Amino acid sequence: MPELDTVEALQVEKLYRAGEVIMRQNEPGDCAYFVQSGLVEIVLQRPDGSEMEVGRRGPGTLIGEMAIVDDGPRSATVRALEDCRLLEISKADFSRAVKNANPIVGLVTKLILMRYRDILQRSENVREFAGVTTMLEQQERYHAEESRVLDAVRMANEFKVAVARQELFLEYQPFIEIDSGRIIGFEALMRWHHPVSGRMRPDLFIPMAEDTGLIIEATRWAFRESCKALKRMITQTGDSALFISVNFSAQDFDDPAFLDEMLFTLHDTGIHPSQIHLEITERLLLRQSEHVKKILLQCREHDMQIAIDDFGTGYSSLSYLHQYPVTTLKIDQSFVRNMTSDEGALGLVKSILSLSENMGLAIIAEGVETQQHVDMLKSLGCQVAQGFFFARPVSEHDAAGLLAAQPTTAP
Repeated sequence: MPELDTVEALQVEKLYRAGEVIMRQNEPGDCAYFVQSGLVEIVLQRPDGSEMEVGRRGPGTLIGEMAIVDDGPRSATVRALEDCRLLEISKADFSRAVKNANPIVGLVTKLILMRYRDILQRSENVREFAGVTTMLEQQERYHAEESRVLDAVRMANEFKVAVARQELFLEYQPFIEIDSGRIIGFEALMRWHHPVSGRMRPDLFIPMAEDTGLIIEATRWAFRESCKALKRMITQTGDSALFISVNFSAQDFDDPAFLDEMLFTLHDTGIHPSQIHLEITERLLLRQSEHVKKILLQCREHDMQIAIDDFGTGYSSLSYLHQYPVTTLKIDQSFVRNMTSDEGALGLVKSILSLSENMGLAIIAEGVETQQHVDMLKSLGCQVAQGFFFARPVSEHDAAGLLAAQPTTAP
């Protein structure tokens, strides 16, 4: 469990007089208490209203800790035997402290506390007073949570090994200039081939990598590999205007060496910064606004492009488009896919295209799957698209083949 000193600035001190009840059994709770001075007793209440003392706690101990991990009710009543000074630790405080520690600590801490509650519920004292049905339901819920946490820890460990053993690989999905039909760039997409489970779904391992902080090393690898691939494609085709788009997460921006690492990689691979598109989500701009804004401004100063992925599905306010150095909006595929049959989706696509024109932003339409999508986007003035209609994500070898098969001049 993280040292309590790491979150001392976040807590509120509370005073309880001897005889006062600090928390009651079966009531909801949203905080724990660190006993700084005094003595408390922990009692279990019988169905007939009588009580049985099960323990006492003094300075340096923690009480009510399960409330900062889950939404279960208080498992016992705690009363002050002496005047007490308690340091309140809310669920939000604890979550922030765990987030600032090694990310694996959060998963392991939750697992340990889940087991602690399970042991408590299995004890003979609690078995005597808890309803059997309620107890079994709670045990099933915590066993399911324990299984989920264990799976996350296991996958995190396997992903860390995968990065070291080069089990990760990249696929490339092209961006197409609608008028000419030519490829103008690629999005690099991270993939994982598990030695036992085979190809892993990105929507399973990417969130895990972000939650555990392992995404930082993986993104560094992906950025370097995609720059190398872009250099090879430029050499093969002679098209120096090709660009590569790489996805970045909030955790990547927490890395103090983020910009220096990127600039070193660009210099080492011979790629000009203008050929790099940083793909981020709208959520990233909200989580760490000033910190992210500073780094994005530095990236733009080096002539990198900033693209907002899945645009239209996140924050309702568009004020951040004025605050951040965004250069490109990628219209979310759900709007593009449905615009032929849904007036609302079509209206959103039109609005985003109009917004981009007014603000001087480039637009990429995601999720293009049919000729009808292409024709409609072209009629609306959209210039660049991406989707299965043109090509699925492919290996570098096949991406180079797509480039080689292009006509030398626009049709």
